[in-house]
Amino acid sequence: MTGGTILILVAVFAVFLGLLAIRFHVGLSLMLAGLLGVVLMRSTGAAVSTAANQPYSTAADYSLTIIPLFILMGVFAVHARLAQAGFDLASRVLRRLPGGTALASLSGSGLFAAVTGSSVATVATMARVSTDAIVRAGHGLRLAAGVVCAGGTLGVLIPPSIVLVLYGVVTEENIGQLLLAGIGPGLLTILVYAVTIVLLVVLGDRRRAAREREREKVGAAAAGSAGTPAAPGGDPAPEAARDPAGNRPPPLDLVGFGFLVVIFAVSIGTIYLGVATATEAASFGAVSALVILLIRTRPPRWMRVVRDSVAEAVGMTAMTFLLMVGAGVFTYFLALSGASTAVVNAVLSADLNAYVVLVLCLLVLLPLGMFLDGISMILIAGPLLHPILVGYGFDGIWLGVLIVKVAEMALITPPVGMNAFVYSGAVPEAGLGRIFRGIVPFIIADFVVVAILILVPEITTFIPYLSSAQ
Repeated sequence: MTGGTILILVAVFAVFLGLLAIRFHVGLSLMLAGLLGVVLMRSTGAAVSTAANQPYSTAADYSLTIIPLFILMGVFAVHARLAQAGFDLASRVLRRLPGGTALASLSGSGLFAAVTGSSVATVATMARVSTDAIVRAGHGLRLAAGVVCAGGTLGVLIPPSIVLVLYGVVTEENIGQLLLAGIGPGLLTILVYAVTIVLLVVLGDRRRAAREREREKVGAAAAGSAGTPAAPGGDPAPEAARDPAGNRPPPLDLVGFGFLVVIFAVSIGTIYLGVATATEAASFGAVSALVILLIRTRPPRWMRVVRDSVAEAVGMTAMTFLLMVGAGVFTYFLALSGASTAVVNAVLSADLNAYVVLVLCLLVLLPLGMFLDGISMILIAGPLLHPILVGYGFDGIWLGVLIVKVAEMALITPPVGMNAFVYSGAVPEAGLGRIFRGIVPFIIADFVVVAILILVPEITTFIPYLSSAQ
């Protein structure tokens, strides 16, 4: 690349970051910065032609049909109260475990994130409700912040995942296999998060008990010297005993949870069995979710609920496609400048160990969480990192899950994790310092998960390749 091209790249990235700094929409920021680059590299006419053609070429791609279908399926499921049914069941099953309320909130965040496909939207929606429940159970705001912010990242791997679908689109990997590959790492992440919560609660309870015993000793010594009995003390009441007397928990919606299982089986099970493509499975899932919504909605409200659901799904789809159009314009500029090819060739020609390159590429994603959400990161970084790492011989499906996982980690990584700021806006009394302290144990848990996925790739590849072998 020439010196002039490098200056243009610096100017375009500066404009992009400047637009983000003034809270401009990410998709529009990418589009405007990319168009500026095309003007500088070619001409105003070329930029006008790109602006005219890119929206159609993006939206007209048949493989993207899966995105509005999965979004519609998720919205129908939410309006049918299926995610709430799963959350209630998790609350009842887990309530007797240490940190049962926090575990249930983690499950609820994971379900909502899987349905919406957005980590940021999950944190904004679940922050207040989950925080109040966890604090009422006797745990602090620090644990609540960590659970909600980390729980929002679960949906990126649990099918149906919009982010995995987008990764498959921009890298041309098999979308069905990517969705199946997310199951094992998603379950592993849930398990590691759950162990983290239990350890935090148990250690926290022990510290509180030790402080209480110390206060009792001091009180007893003071009371003995004054000739008066010490005040009674003890550990905090167990979590289950803190519920107000006489308040029975609401009845479980087992039918709703059963319907949730049906939707998962229809949308993901058909891909696994090989009887449907990813797009066909998404359409089956959307239709089944619509039927379930109609079954669980009283007839007078049918039209209004379906209309509201479709309107919400259209809004979410439009937002996603705007991001894709903007990323398409920006990617075209990078290709026009030769930056993408230069970076790929430079890395491939370097005499570096493959796993060193893998770690460096994954670490590049973490600072992006300061500015972008998971979808935007994948749309920008996916086409760049994928050819580099595939060139080193790594499996494309395994890489997809790993890159998507780290991209979501970036949303909770200090000093500027987007989820933390969204949570701070919803729960201002928590404070950013306390929020990040609550997130740190879950970041450590995420690094453990990523290390396991690198050391044992079969966790990712077992299900998709078992499916393809049938």
